[in-house]
This record gives sequence, structure tokens and C-alpha cells, in this order.
Amino acid sequence: MQEKAINTQLLEQKTAGVQPQGANTILARLIHLSVAAFGASSPEEAGSTIVNRIHTLVTTDRAIIVPMKGKKRIFCVSGDLEVTEGQDHPYSQAIHEIRKNFEKESAPRIITRETLPDDMDAPNARKVLDAVGGTNVLWLPLSMAEKEESGFALWLERWNNKPWGEEEIRLLTHAGIFFGHALINPRKKRAQFKDKAKKLWKKLLSFPLFILLISLIPIHARISAPVQVVPDKPYYVFAPFDGIMEELSVKPGEHVKKGDLLFQYDTRVLEKQLEEARRGVAVALAEMVRLEGAAYDDLDARARIPVQKLEVERAKAEVAFMEKQLELSEVRAGADGVVVLDDPDSLIGAPLSTGQLVLRVADPTRTKLKLMVPVADAGIFHKGDPVFVRLDTNPLKMFPARVEWIGFDVVISDKQIPSIMAEARWEAETPATPGQAGTARIHGEETPLGLVWFRRPLSRWRNRFGTLGI
Repeated sequence: MQEKAINTQLLEQKTAGVQPQGANTILARLIHLSVAAFGASSPEEAGSTIVNRIHTLVTTDRAIIVPMKGKKRIFCVSGDLEVTEGQDHPYSQAIHEIRKNFEKESAPRIITRETLPDDMDAPNARKVLDAVGGTNVLWLPLSMAEKEESGFALWLERWNNKPWGEEEIRLLTHAGIFFGHALINPRKKRAQFKDKAKKLWKKLLSFPLFILLISLIPIHARISAPVQVVPDKPYYVFAPFDGIMEELSVKPGEHVKKGDLLFQYDTRVLEKQLEEARRGVAVALAEMVRLEGAAYDDLDARARIPVQKLEVERAKAEVAFMEKQLELSEVRAGADGVVVLDDPDSLIGAPLSTGQLVLRVADPTRTKLKLMVPVADAGIFHKGDPVFVRLDTNPLKMFPARVEWIGFDVVISDKQIPSIMAEARWEAETPATPGQAGTARIHGEETPLGLVWFRRPLSRWRNRFGTLGI
């Protein structure tokens, strides 16, 4: 059944004058024909190309392009036949009769002897339609756009009563838009457009005021600066007392939990001091016992007892302090996070001072941005200005942020450029982790375009030659 349906469809297509072919082939032929028509040097050449190559799209026995206005009734005929312009020529009269009756219609129409209205005064057209075994004419206005008046129409003939199919008419309707544009002499239009453009540019460039006006257009200043992802509100670990680090128990980037050991001091000196303090307590207690025993007979011993009690308390306090120092010699994490440490090898065996920053424990999901903005660009951006960041790990993606803090001190960046430090905060969640680097673009305050162009050259000129009275 399926094979029979396919054979029936192919037979219908052959009967209608359509060769079975793929949609891609038809599209390619339409494109080639349209390109050839657009490349013509004149409307006449474009029309000749269309009528002589229309058979590559649909089967037709004769193709004619008809002007919709003017005395000329035939623009060109397939086969490059000579156009007969005599008013009394029957064929020309027939085309004139059809044009006169259908010139206001924009939709394609199939014209046969049967579809021609009986009340239409078209004797020459009826003779043409009766010729060569019955002629079926497809009248196709070549409108350049929807609701646009046609300049030409396409007259396509099929002899021996061969019908026109709906798919063919739909294809030719789409093609007619391209044909209509090709017949308006595109090269002449392009030349006119280029001449107008040249004249316009000459007028614009002839006035220095144009450049001045362009330079006054306000735009947002754009500042480029290197950026680094740093932890946001990390847990700082400081040295609790003076001493020497004996062992570092963690590595940079290691995940730790609250209470995990981070590093510990060399406790040999502390242990010796604690032992001496404990001996001091024992000596002070022994002296206290002696004074209490002698107090019954010796008034001087009785008077020294309160002082000795204070000495005992002092010795015990020193022992408690040393024990506390020993407890602090093992430094532990105060929060969960990742260890942030630049140079772990430089810490082992190094002396630590009380309050010295040793390392940080940061939450990897909470980060911010540190920007090193050149001093030359300071002052043209403010807190709250938008920042767009491209990280080196993903240079094709841009992450939005916003300036949160601007420093004042001038420092030297990694590229040996005097810079000020600024911080920005992400506007959305990002996968960036501490340590990543990239480039940031800050959109600063509005400034004239001319100042954006010439600010740096003017600054260099001023630094080299002075103010020159400006």
C-alpha cells in the first residue's frame, strides 16, 4: 500500500510538471537563480536571467515578465525572443487585457479558458488560452514585500492543459519577492547609496565640530585592574605568645574542623620554667611552715607570715601561668574551613611574636575580590560601582560584582605599578575559590568620550613637558 501511494504521488507530480526532487535541491536552485538575478548589471539582464532559468524551479513552456505600468506590455520573454511592442499584435493585446483586469490583485492567479470571467472583454486572451491544446497561465505579481505595490508580474504558460500545483505556486510566490527586488536594478541602488554615504561623510568630516561633538558624548569610564579571589571574613590564627614553632600540622588548602591541631610551639623552655616555678612553690610552702612553727616564740617570724603567704600565692600563680602557656602551645582551629597559608616552610623553626598572624582558616564558599587599581585611574570610580570579572581559569565567562571598599595607601602591584587596593563583593554565587586570579573591569563615573580617549596621553604630556600654562 505504501509503495502504491508513493507511485501515485510521483505520477501526480509528473502530471503537474514537477520533477520529484529534494527540498534542499529546490532551495539551492532558488538561491542560485536569485544570486544570478541580483548580480545582473541592469533590470533587463536580471529579467532575462529570470525567464530563461525559471525552468530550473518549475516546468514551464514560456515565461514572460510584464510591466504593471506604462505603455510597454512585455518586458522580456524566455528564449531571448525579440519583444514585439506593436499595439495591434494579438499576443501583446492578450497580455494587455489580462494586465488591465488583474493589475490591482497581489495574489497569484491561474488563468484558463474556464476560469476567465465570461463578462471580461478579452478576445485576444481567449485565443491565446485556446492555443496549443489549451494554455494554463500562472499570473504572479512580483511584490517586493507584503502589502507593497508590484512593479512587474510573471506570466508563466503551460500548454496542453498541464495544471499548476499548489506547492509550485507557493514556491513561486516566495521566489517572486526576490525577483521583484532584482528587477529594480540593485547595482544602481547600491551606487546611489554609496554616493549618498560619501557625501554625508564628507560633510561630517569637513566640520571639526563633529569630532568635538563625538568627544562630548558621556560614557562610563572603564578601568582595567588585576584581581585576586581572597577569603571573605576568614578565621585568623595569631601567635598566642613569643616562642618558636616546632611543628606545623596542616598544609595549605587542607580542610580542617573546629578543634583540629594547627601547629605547636617548642615547649622545652616552658617546661623548664614550669619546673622552676613548681620548685619555687615548694620552697615558699616550706618557708611558710617554718615561720608558722616559730611564730609561737618568735615575734619577728609571726610578723613575716602574711608576707610569706603572698609569696606562696605568687609562686602558685606563676605555676598556673606556665601551665596555661603549655596548653596554648598547641594552637587549634576555632572554625571549620580551609587553611590559607602562603609559605609553610618558612614557619617551621621560626620565632613567633605575640599577636603575629600565622595563618587563616577560611570558608571556601565565601570569597571576595581584591583589586589593584593603578593610581592613574584612582578617583574616577567609587563605592558601589559595577565590576565585571574574568578569571584566568574561565576567561570566556564574566562574573558581576560591585565595589565595596577603596583604600588610600599606594602600594606596588605584582606588575610593579603604583596602585591602590580596592575590594569588591560578588553579586551572585560563583564557584571561585581563594587564590584564583584574573582581570576586572570597573565601570566608573560618567565622563566625556574625549576624556576617555585622551586622558592618559594628556597626563603623559603634562608629566613630560609640564603644564604649559594649562
